[in-house]
Amino acid sequence: MNSQKGFIGWAILIIIALALLKYYLDWSIFDILSSEEGRATAEYIKKVISISWSYLQVPIAFIWDKIVELVRSF
Repeated sequence: MNSQKGFIGWAILIIIALALLKYYLDWSIFDILSSEEGRATAEYIKKVISISWSYLQVPIAFIWDKIVELVRSF
């Protein structure tokens, strides 16, 4: 249940950030992704994030578990 709450929170945060970008900077993710160059850039970013996460997932999970243990001990 907590993982769903975290996911929903992140989704809402992303939606709000995109709305603020559109309102203040007149920047739209949909306009960017409609071009071929924009789609290629998005695919590249997705690939970099995926590869980075595959390397960092285990150490980050370990550190996060230690933080949770520390917080629960108080």
